[in-house]
Amino acid sequence: MYKNLFLIAASACLVSACTQNPSKPARPACPTPAQMEQPELIGRWQADMPGQPGPVVLELAPHPEWDGTVKGHILRPGFSSIVVGDVHEGQLTMEESRDGKSVSGNWLGDVVEGSCAREIRGEWTDEADRPFAFTLRRLP
Repeated sequence: MYKNLFLIAASACLVSACTQNPSKPARPACPTPAQMEQPELIGRWQADMPGQPGPVVLELAPHPEWDGTVKGHILRPGFSSIVVGDVHEGQLTMEESRDGKSVSGNWLGDVVEGSCAREIRGEWTDEADRPFAFTLRRLP
């Protein structure tokens, strides 16, 4: 009986290994800015923005319609906004919307070299096109 359970478990492991996508390489443990892609952008980030009330937290998930991009929320004191964006060759681009219809802010930044894709620095502009520096840091 135990022999049969072992064979069933071993078969399940083999089936699982065979169904994994071998054409999709594993993500690097410490991606360079050029290697950062959507998987590293998914999760919770804190934005330090001098001149803006804080704390500002971004919660990003895979976009349900656009492959390789993220969609989520920016939580600011007193309100939240929707955000959609991506990172390509070390550059972050996101659009923020308070009402889900019009753009209320733009995030443009660069992944920091040596940060293992856990820090991004750049500039956020509001709907009046006023620029504010930001540093995004991935939360554990």
